[in-house]
Amino acid sequence: MVLATLLWGATFVVIRDSLHAIRPLALVFGRFAAASVVLVVLAAPRWRRLTRSTLLGGVLAGVCFAGGYLSQAIGLTLTSAGSSAFLTSAGTLFAAFYAWPLLGQRPSGVLLQGVLLALAGSALLSLGTLGPGGLRLGAGELWTLCGAAIFGLQIVALARFAPGADGLVLGAVQALTVTVVLLPFAGGAAASFAGLAAADWGRFAYLVVAGSIVAPLLQISAQRLLTAGRVALLFALEPVFAVVFALTLGSESFSTRWWLGAALILAGVVRVEWDAAREPAWAGTPPARA
Repeated sequence: MVLATLLWGATFVVIRDSLHAIRPLALVFGRFAAASVVLVVLAAPRWRRLTRSTLLGGVLAGVCFAGGYLSQAIGLTLTSAGSSAFLTSAGTLFAAFYAWPLLGQRPSGVLLQGVLLALAGSALLSLGTLGPGGLRLGAGELWTLCGAAIFGLQIVALARFAPGADGLVLGAVQALTVTVVLLPFAGGAAASFAGLAAADWGRFAYLVVAGSIVAPLLQISAQRLLTAGRVALLFALEPVFAVVFALTLGSESFSTRWWLGAALILAGVVRVEWDAAREPAWAGTPPARA
């Protein structure tokens, strides 16, 4: 999960820069269409391992992936890469609450403390400037939070189905589902890729290989062993890497309010992760370990 969050952390800057040349829907559809072709070929010798459970899990996770990535891409047209990364990490903590009714993993008091700190930090990051209606969330932040909440459902879906599935086959079904879900809305997507500069193709290649093939497979592998709550917390490493990329490659700068929000989110994550390190069963009974 640490390696996956590193790879995904860079995508916030990459997506933001790509959206100057490619529409959000075309970008999400294109990257997963290409990834699904690669994954289907890689998984070809193992399709006999496709079970009904693996198919269901891949479809559910893929639908959530499609909605989450599309909302995130739209949000990145209206907010910074660093803010998007932190809001996404805070929103994925919703997975801990989804896992309670859906998986029977009740969040502990320590987890609730961490989530409250993270949500407070998220508010500082996303509250807009004072206007006629007072403090409000900007459109970019709202789109990002919506996508993050959907990503939380994807974490829960994989927590339910990844332990008993072939990871490569599950990843292929997930990517194919994203492609199929977005296909009816992707009219003219090919035109968005016509005339792209070499730098744009390089960014797109990174999104396909690192962000849509390698990182999702790493997540699936991790979720064969970890509960949904633990994975949601580990996702909080994503904005840490995203900030490094945003400050170095993305040439972004952040205000004091942004840094305070980031500190609150990290404090919440550290609080829960420290307790989890001392008692692994903090988030419910984990799946059997290999």
